[in-house]
Amino acid sequence: MTLGQKLKILLKEKNMTQEELAEQLDVSRQAVGKWANDKGIPEVGKLIQISNLFGVSLDYLLKEDGREAAGAESGYYVSGEMLEGYLSYRRQNRKRIIGGISLLMLANIFDELARGNARSVMEGLYWIVTLSGVALLIWQCFQNGKYREIKKEKLIFDDRIYEAFKTRRERERKKYALMMIAGVVLLVVGSEITSFLVHGTVIRIFGIEPGILEWITDTAGLSFVMWSAMSAMAESTVVKNAEGIPKSGDGRFRWIYWAVPVTLLAVLIGFVSHIWSSMAPVIILFCALLVTVCKLLLENREGK
Repeated sequence: MTLGQKLKILLKEKNMTQEELAEQLDVSRQAVGKWANDKGIPEVGKLIQISNLFGVSLDYLLKEDGREAAGAESGYYVSGEMLEGYLSYRRQNRKRIIGGISLLMLANIFDELARGNARSVMEGLYWIVTLSGVALLIWQCFQNGKYREIKKEKLIFDDRIYEAFKTRRERERKKYALMMIAGVVLLVVGSEITSFLVHGTVIRIFGIEPGILEWITDTAGLSFVMWSAMSAMAESTVVKNAEGIPKSGDGRFRWIYWAVPVTLLAVLIGFVSHIWSSMAPVIILFCALLVTVCKLLLENREGK
């Protein structure tokens, strides 16, 4: 058994997190994480502190043998700080992807306003917003892959950290469900809502174009659907790897990683060539995501 494996067992037995151990030893959480994953060895002074803290001998800590202690687990240890970092990283990715697609869709508002003396200005704004959306998506494509271990390895958590995560996940799933419903409503009946508002007093007073409202409702609807679907998938990855759920079905969902750039390309082709409606690829992606999310929800329910 390695030093890292022994350290994980001792932490679990003492119900202590890596952050708490780091504070006790006056080192960084990253240093403790390296020790726990056998990517580094503490200096002698820190080993003595660990020995005294957990009531074990230095010989026990340093001597490797082939015996597995009771309750020992093999896997990648994830602290609360690392888990939050992973979720934050995935959240930033969502913001860039959804932000880029939203900019591409909202750019059409300026196309609706491109008439009269303001035509050249509006066309310029259209291309500025469109290229900003493309730049945001390209930026996302070149982001360094982080937290690969969380995505691929069997994960080990402190019990209280994982229980807190699951409690928060259940609460978040309700919010995602509401976002999904709101997004579907906006996408399906957005044009009807726009038609109703076009004949209302507010529209006549402020002179808002019907086409502008349609692009706003479509963008909001797709953003809600994509945010809820991608958020649920990020949290589902943690649960699957922590609970050892087989990954045999993961291949069914790999298409999502390349679906966004393909959809973006199809949207741009539609904008430029007018071979098909620029909204058609977005609607197809939305339908595919909706089916995927429904499958995931059904699988999670059956797995309980």
